[in-house]
Amino acid sequence: MINKAQKKVIEEAKTPAAIIAGPGTGKTFTIVKKVVDLVKNEYIPANRILITTFTKKAAAELNSRILSEFTKENINTDLKDLKIGNFHSLANTYIDQYKKLNNNFFKAEVIDSYTEGYLLERNLYRFEQINGFKESFSGNRVRLIQEVFEDITNNLIDINSLKISNNPKDRLAYEVYINHLEILRENNLINFQLILKNFYDLLSDSQIGEEIRNSIDFVIIDEYQDTNFIQQEIAFKLIKDKNIMVFGDDDQSLYSFRGADPKNLLDFGKVCKYKLGVDANFYSLDINYRSNQSIIDIAKSWMDVEEFDNKVLNSFKDNKNENSVVRARADNFENLYKIIKLLNRDIDLNQIGFLFPTLNSYYPKSLQAFLESKGLAVLNMGSSNFFERYEIRILMYIFVRVFTSYPSNLENNPYLSYEQKKKLEYRQYLASLFDDQTIKSKEMDKLVSYFRNKKDIGLTEILYKSFSLKILKEILDKKLGSIENDRALNNIGIFSRKLSEYEQIFDKNDSDYYFEFIYGYIFYFYKTNSIREFEALNQSYEAINFMTIHNSKGLEFDVVFVSGLNDYPRGDHPRLLEYYSYKENDNKRPIKDFYRKYYTAFTRAKNLLVLLDNSRDYRLENFSKKLNDSSILSTIDFKRHEEKRNKQILAYTTDIEIYNACPLKYKFLRRLSYSLPKTKNLIYGSRVHELSEYISKYPSDSNIEPFLKNNLKYKNVILNFIKKDFKVIDTESNYKLDRDFYILQGNIDIILEDNSIMDIKTGSFDDLTLKKYKNQLVTYKYLMELNKEKTNNLYLYFIEKDELIKVEDLNFDISVIDGIAKNILNENIYGKTSDTSECKFCPMKYYCDRY
Repeated sequence: MINKAQKKVIEEAKTPAAIIAGPGTGKTFTIVKKVVDLVKNEYIPANRILITTFTKKAAAELNSRILSEFTKENINTDLKDLKIGNFHSLANTYIDQYKKLNNNFFKAEVIDSYTEGYLLERNLYRFEQINGFKESFSGNRVRLIQEVFEDITNNLIDINSLKISNNPKDRLAYEVYINHLEILRENNLINFQLILKNFYDLLSDSQIGEEIRNSIDFVIIDEYQDTNFIQQEIAFKLIKDKNIMVFGDDDQSLYSFRGADPKNLLDFGKVCKYKLGVDANFYSLDINYRSNQSIIDIAKSWMDVEEFDNKVLNSFKDNKNENSVVRARADNFENLYKIIKLLNRDIDLNQIGFLFPTLNSYYPKSLQAFLESKGLAVLNMGSSNFFERYEIRILMYIFVRVFTSYPSNLENNPYLSYEQKKKLEYRQYLASLFDDQTIKSKEMDKLVSYFRNKKDIGLTEILYKSFSLKILKEILDKKLGSIENDRALNNIGIFSRKLSEYEQIFDKNDSDYYFEFIYGYIFYFYKTNSIREFEALNQSYEAINFMTIHNSKGLEFDVVFVSGLNDYPRGDHPRLLEYYSYKENDNKRPIKDFYRKYYTAFTRAKNLLVLLDNSRDYRLENFSKKLNDSSILSTIDFKRHEEKRNKQILAYTTDIEIYNACPLKYKFLRRLSYSLPKTKNLIYGSRVHELSEYISKYPSDSNIEPFLKNNLKYKNVILNFIKKDFKVIDTESNYKLDRDFYILQGNIDIILEDNSIMDIKTGSFDDLTLKKYKNQLVTYKYLMELNKEKTNNLYLYFIEKDELIKVEDLNFDISVIDGIAKNILNENIYGKTSDTSECKFCPMKYYCDRY
């Protein structure tokens, strides 16, 4: 049912528009319905509507819900290349589409801030040579270097103006930025700031920018209060007229410490007037479908300070229950346990959330330990015990045994610096691995000896061959579904990705390659405690949720316990380029951010909000004293409910095909994302694809010949492709199809002028491989046709052999794919394939004893 405010946004809103969407007011529902209205009544094709979300998870949910709504409404629209994603994924799509054939042509690897931190620390000597660096950068120098890079890119500061500035701080920032950029480029890496800057530059190009804008008729930006300056500028560069609609709530702005600025939402009207020459239209969603009115009233009273406007927010539910808000003694663990047990009679444990400003504090750790000792499961989303887990100790033991010897200098010393203490702690950790008798065995010794005697062995090769060990097989055998099992299996997956990342970035021929892996790369993640065990798990468990307030954004729980711990309003430390910032210039911002954080926490609660009394800040402390210290829980209408799941998007090649080859392979490579070793052949094949697609779009580019001269290994195969003179109309086309209980997706390499489909392949093939390739093409044909597009012939082009194979239209049965999808969704992922030829190139063959 659509309420009046939602209906106004969906059917009547004039653009440019800002929608102030309070907590629990059905914002996602409204966005979905808005898209349906634009397609159905404004006749805008779905793939000409661009939607940005804050996270990939939110983008997947929107994709799923919008496609489901189209099916429900029987809407036929163009679903090819839908533009729904977070800022970075959409930016990457366009960057790939418009890249130039130069020395930076091949796709750079995206790097996260922690791996980038390790790289910067490894190269600190380069920064130390910069005049003024040592004097201005003290403490966490790596983080300060990253801040300079972030400030320059996020605030679109002109690099040349810094270079020629009379201000020594500007010139220092320029040198730091340039060195940082060189380190990334030397290693063919790109960070998240650079992705947005490259996208901004594309949009600023008169020809390319216009081409992109002409492909978009309507722009929707979600969570606009958490965008930064460059994201605001990108948003306005995406529109060719005034068709932009932003959704947000400045009271729920949580990410100012990352550069986000609620001013983007608050000043939306001013920006529209300046950039578009028109007034903005403001609309509000103010009916809360989540919380009891008493919870809403308490949350609003928390915000009833002079810094904030009083917004209207009313509960959809008629009843107001004073028992829905209560204060509780934080130190009375026994009482909290009894409350949870009482609640558990009516609701599941996963309907209860404990929200903290941080999980790296004594209180949440001790409370979790107590509850677990009482038999209650707790899912700690910030758990960082990665290196202490048994499965990781086993893997670390193997690598330190292969590449290092027993560490020396293990004695404690009170006079060590912080860095020296961390190094000592790490050496003691490594020593504990050598001493761990539970890991040792003759089988282990034999395998370690084999690895030590093998020259130039790959890190991922060691990992997968180690899966033949009984001690690891017992872990890998575990079924998914419990916190303990999922954590152990997922941790091995995280470890595999760290190995793969190191192999991609660093040259194995370096003399210190293996030593640096242990004492540099892995040490950095150990000392920064930066690996979160459950962060990537998108799974619900019968367990109480422990999470930070930031991680709770967008979630809801029947019961929420909130503790402020030692939190208080924190100002930003001085930054080298702070005078360039476009952020809200307000000395009250730290206090505002503090209020916003706890307003967000309070509004996660549906039926019961419990404020624990151990907050040290006087604001929270005084606020909690106003609350009742008891509640009659029997007056609250608690209900057990099943978790709502959105339809999963399954890709043919990376989901259906892998499962069809072997369900067990799917468990590890897709469900748990174990990283495949990136072989030279894989990298070569990927790059041949990139070049072929580029030449298909720009066959007359004068840079093709000099590029091939400088990259001779690609010359012959690309010349094969050029000589064929294929008449191409599209490359890398994405199609989606709603199949009722899941969404099938496929990416088509090349669509020819006559609507024939062609897939480019590298390497040799046998009958089994050829059959797979043919099934893939036939599936894509029907994916296009079920999207109301005509198709013609099907071709496989083996580019190295210069062999074009026409594929006959096989009998296609979508129900076969539906059956595989059903097995994937039901997690029937434990059976091994009976066809052992499938095992030849599978890294899990050592675990399966098929090598």
